[in-house]
Amino acid sequence: MIPDTRVKSLVEKITENTREEPDSQGPGAPLEMGRPVQLVRLDEEENLILNEEALSCCLEQGGVGDAPVCLVSVIGEQRWGKSFLLNYLLRRLQHPQEARDGAWMGREDEPLEGFEWRVSTQRVTKGVWAWSQPFWVPTEGGKVAVLLVDTEGSMDIEQNKETSIKLSAMSMLLSSHQILNIGRRVKDPDLEYLEMFLHVAEVVGEAYGLEPVQHLDLLVRDWSSSELLGAQGGDQHLRDVRHMLEATSPCKHPRALEVLSSSSTSSYLMPFPGKRISTGSKGTLRDMDEDFRDSLRDYVTTLVGSAAQHIRRDQHGELLTGTQLAAKIKNLSDVMKKHRFGFSSPCQMAITFHNQGVMDRARRDHNDFLKKSVSDGRCGPSQGNPRKTAWSPLWDSGFGVADGS
Repeated sequence: MIPDTRVKSLVEKITENTREEPDSQGPGAPLEMGRPVQLVRLDEEENLILNEEALSCCLEQGGVGDAPVCLVSVIGEQRWGKSFLLNYLLRRLQHPQEARDGAWMGREDEPLEGFEWRVSTQRVTKGVWAWSQPFWVPTEGGKVAVLLVDTEGSMDIEQNKETSIKLSAMSMLLSSHQILNIGRRVKDPDLEYLEMFLHVAEVVGEAYGLEPVQHLDLLVRDWSSSELLGAQGGDQHLRDVRHMLEATSPCKHPRALEVLSSSSTSSYLMPFPGKRISTGSKGTLRDMDEDFRDSLRDYVTTLVGSAAQHIRRDQHGELLTGTQLAAKIKNLSDVMKKHRFGFSSPCQMAITFHNQGVMDRARRDHNDFLKKSVSDGRCGPSQGNPRKTAWSPLWDSGFGVADGS
């Protein structure tokens, strides 16, 4: 056999490049493109079905499982540009080196890609979606994995109120930086939905050790009521909304007022994007009005710059890793499966989750009692099976779970 020096040289180069290629997993890895994956879908009866494989892909792999996470999530009325906004957040996170000059926004004629979106009156996003790959943001203590979450729009005439509330409450419990996307100004229906989202998220969060709202942005789109825009205009509008709520007696939306009065809540006003971009555009920069482009660039840049400050924590303020958060979400999903038909109203949803939390704690206490009884010798072989006591049939029968009592 005659050696082929060209093939030998090529093989050596390929082998050398393979050895030098960094690990594709973990915070030191090169950025992969990623794709949108559906975390939560609705079945034919509009029950929420969690995709545990997709959840694990986002929160337990690629180094995220052992790292602190920041989840940026968007909820709000349908057809007001939630996915559009997330795709520009995606561009900014994909181009961290181009932050200063605004080059991250792309070329003038570059179509907007990422999460599915289009200019239409029909619903596009269904369920809850996330971007499969994390974006690693440096901090003083290391790196934080930033993930983006998109949620089906609320206030859809084709969807019942209960489904909207369940989806948005799930999104709230996932996120550490929640964006409430609102059209034109904060209206009473927006506050009514926020009140219900918070009601469910608070009770569920308490049962599963999650803070329901860590940081809330009221992002008002197509603002035209004054020339004051951006964060400054948002602060003024937020004050006006609080004053109106405080003026009513009794307050119509007490939970919403409490959250809107918190230092962790902010507001931002964005102008109308322009006729061209709202009538069939591909989301290109050249189709945007200049003031909207400037406002979008400012908001996205500020949000990404503060992402490391909004790491997901539990209700006691302790940092949650991706694996810990995924476990809590899986437990929440299990309860939803048990109570597939137990959510006749937002109030009933909250009661059901509260009761489930009480039952879980009682079951743990009961198990601890049994273990202690066995170790103390009070329940030995002569007294029958040590795992069966007078309490056992109570748990075996499912009392208090199926009927929500």
